[in-house]
Amino acid sequence: MTFHAHPDDEVIQTGGVLSKAADAGEHVVVVTATDGAEGEIHNYDDPDAIKPILAQVRAEEMAASMAVLGVENQVFLGYRDSGMMGEESNTHPDAFWQADFMEAVGRLVRQIRLHTPEVLVIYDPYGGYGHPDHINVHRIGLAAYTGCIDLGRFPLEDGEELWEPAKLYWTTWPRSRVITMTKARFDAGEATEEDLEQARHRGTPDEYISCWVDVADKVGVKEQALRAHRSQIPMDWPWLTLSEEGKVAAFGREAFVRVFSRVESAGVEDDLFTGLR
Repeated sequence: MTFHAHPDDEVIQTGGVLSKAADAGEHVVVVTATDGAEGEIHNYDDPDAIKPILAQVRAEEMAASMAVLGVENQVFLGYRDSGMMGEESNTHPDAFWQADFMEAVGRLVRQIRLHTPEVLVIYDPYGGYGHPDHINVHRIGLAAYTGCIDLGRFPLEDGEELWEPAKLYWTTWPRSRVITMTKARFDAGEATEEDLEQARHRGTPDEYISCWVDVADKVGVKEQALRAHRSQIPMDWPWLTLSEEGKVAAFGREAFVRVFSRVESAGVEDDLFTGLR
């Protein structure tokens, strides 16, 4: 089970592992916190006409992305997109950023107990880039991992059984990927020397990564799934403009930090199911 903030996030950081797990016959679930009703609208001649139905459009795009990845189970947690930090949309009563903490944790706990995942993947504490919904995915996801076995806070509902995932990971952007992407932009004249220098100090240091999954054979699938999110991804998005070799270099591995594990799993892993298979 991967827990993401918005439609399209599932592809960018975990599209490869989701597709590989689906190919292997695993029960794969994507939980999406929000409806994606905020943000820019790309690839439509009249974005203003799309805005009132944006949540519906992005739900349809989400279904198309899941079909590409081969994932049969996707659930919206039921919150509205909060928009970027500091925007007025943060204060919308239905925004994920305004969600009652215990209620939101409870919603995810129900999904964990329903689908019984062995592995749960959430975001790092900064949520990748500081978006309020990404930060909340970390907070809510971490609490749900421990809360799913807390019967005092979350008693079993009818038909539920107690369940605890064996492993918890943070998906994160490794520093090497940030450098690779910035170097490609620099070579294309789209980034400065200062950008390149800053990139050397951004992202999660590679030595902190405890699981690298090789998804080079899924880069094409990830790109196709990403393009399914038509309204989200501009055609000149940096990933899409890389050479085929550059795409593999930047996105041919997915990076995770192992946070908890109830199975023996020492050292750097190459599979989220290490110790379980």
